[in-house]
Formats: sequence, structure tokens, C-alpha cells
Amino acid sequence: PEISLTPQTVERFKSRFSEAPEMVAVLHSHLSEGERHDEWHKLHSGRARIVIGARSAVFAPLENLGLIVVDEEHENSYKQEEAPRYHARDVAVVRAKIENCVVLLGTATPSLESYANAKRGKYLLSQLTQRVDDCQMPLIRIVDLRLERRKEKAAAILSEKLRTAMTDRLTKGEQTILFLNRRGFSTSLLCSHCGKARDCPNCSVALTFHRANARLSCHLCGHSAAVPKRCPECKENALIYAGFGTEKVESTVSAIFPQAVVKRMDADSMTRKDAYRETLNAFRTGKIDILVGKQMIAKGLHFPNVTLGGIINAEHQLTLTDFRAGERQDQRTAQAAGRAGRGGAPGRGEREG
Repeated sequence: PEISLTPQTVERFKSRFSEAPEMVAVLHSHLSEGERHDEWHKLHSGRARIVIGARSAVFAPLENLGLIVVDEEHENSYKQEEAPRYHARDVAVVRAKIENCVVLLGTATPSLESYANAKRGKYLLSQLTQRVDDCQMPLIRIVDLRLERRKEKAAAILSEKLRTAMTDRLTKGEQTILFLNRRGFSTSLLCSHCGKARDCPNCSVALTFHRANARLSCHLCGHSAAVPKRCPECKENALIYAGFGTEKVESTVSAIFPQAVVKRMDADSMTRKDAYRETLNAFRTGKIDILVGKQMIAKGLHFPNVTLGGIINAEHQLTLTDFRAGERQDQRTAQAAGRAGRGGAPGRGEREG
């Protein structure tokens, strides 16, 4: 479901089939046109028999197809929002029927429709009753931020319990992942005098402030605007930044833990072609102590030295006008917490809301 998961998967497959590395091909949108051309023809000619990629890989030109694996089948990112509109998981099921091959839908938090299909006998249900290498499930603790606000008289990004747990991990030389499903520095720019927010003229949603380029951006259509010095409505000098995203979390964590190496993974920071692979390799080798990011770091990744996962502002998902809000929040919580305790040391998840 995420391009960020591709390097890890490709490395595993090329290691397993090291005698014939040409057998593995990669397809996703971050490839250059030349690379995509080479990979496609490698598959079409039959030189490659395994394809790894994001949702578009379901259309790979493979003959005599025997198996389709849809990892994290519950993810809504398998749904293509622009034309041609399709859901890669459903296309995989239909193609498997046409090709008369096996399709494997893998997930720790199945979508309601897939789970219902399995319970009705339409799909065969196969359950894993324990984690790999008999690792313990992480302890999940919910932190009430209302109590933190009463103590600090301000909105807390990191609770006292989470800060203490992170300090403990740094002392032990262990790693931490912080998950927040919002990009940018501040999620809206408000006027404290008239109450008007800076909205996107195309989408009517609040523009997000990005400190790196000092601009307001719409995460739906891509509209960008300069930050006004005064409120365009009432002309008062009363603009305030409200809310926070991954950029502000990174800044706050770096200020609280100046001795730690903090890195952010989201669509804004991972703009270079090899940024995903380089960041994940640095985290795997222990060069990064705390990794902050959106949902791309909350699933599928295997780092044995990660013993703490923090889910910040966890209740935000429940406020969205989406009938799947509760389902998706439960899935993201389980997936993010599942990044911790995958090695010898037990893990813990902190869910703040």
C-alpha cells in the first residue's frame, strides 16, 4: 500500500532469490520513465517472474500467473482516487479469478468486508495466533491529554508519560516511532478577532501551514498561498496558528531531546527518489533514534530495536466525516503499536487523545 515499504520488500526477495536477481521486478510511480520502461519489458519478456509494487503493480504483464499477494489489504490507499478509478485489492481478486490463481489477502487488521467474506465462507480464513519468533504483543496505554492540559495550561503535543518513556528508550539505546496522521507545521491559520480561517478557494478546507517553505497549502488539490501579514477579512493583526502536524512534532521532539537524532518521514520530507530507502536504512542501522511520520511508518516495517510507538492526537481520526472513521482508527492504532517489540525486548504503545 505504501511505496516506502517497497525497498524493504525488494531487499528480502532479492536476497532470497540471489542466484537470479533479474527475476524480481519493481513497479511504482516513483520510478523514472526509463526505469518503468525497463521493468515493464523485463516482465513482458518473461525475464522477471516476480513483481513488487504499489497498487498499479496489480496490472503487471505476467503470463501464467500463480499467486497474487495483497499486503495490508485493509488499506484505503489501494483505492485510486483519480481516473481510472479502481480498488487494487478488488482488482486482484477479480484477476485471480480470471487467471485461475491464488490470491492472498494479508493483514493484522482486516477490513470489515474482507472479514465478513471470510466468515461467510467466500474466502478461506487462515489465522496467525502469535507473533513471529513468539514475541509478546506490545502493552498499549491510553493517555488522557485533558489532564496534561490542566497541568501545563496549554495543548500538549507529547504527554509527560510519553516523554518519560522516550527518555528511557534513549538511555537504553533503543528506538522510538511517533505516528501522527497529519502533515505540516500547523493545521490551520485563524484570525482570533473575526474567527475566520484561511480556506482553500477550490476545496473549502483549511489550508495547512508548512514552515519549511513558509506557505499555506491544500493537501487535497495542491493549492498554495503566501502567509498573509493581516487577516484578509477584518484587516486585524490577529492571526494565530492552530493545530499541529508532523513538521511541528519533529521540531518539538528535537527541542526536548537535543541529544537524539530525529528524522521525519512524510510526503513533504521524502521528495528525493532514494529518500525512503536512505532514511529506512539509517533507522535500521541505528543512526536515527526517533522517527516521526504519517501512516507510511505505521505498517509493514520490521525494526527489532524499536520498543516504543507513540500515536499522537489519536482521536483526530474520529472527528472526520467518514463512515469508516472508527474502523480506520482502530486499524491504525493496532498497526502503529505493532511496530514496537518486534525484537527481543518487549514493546509498548502510547496512544494520546
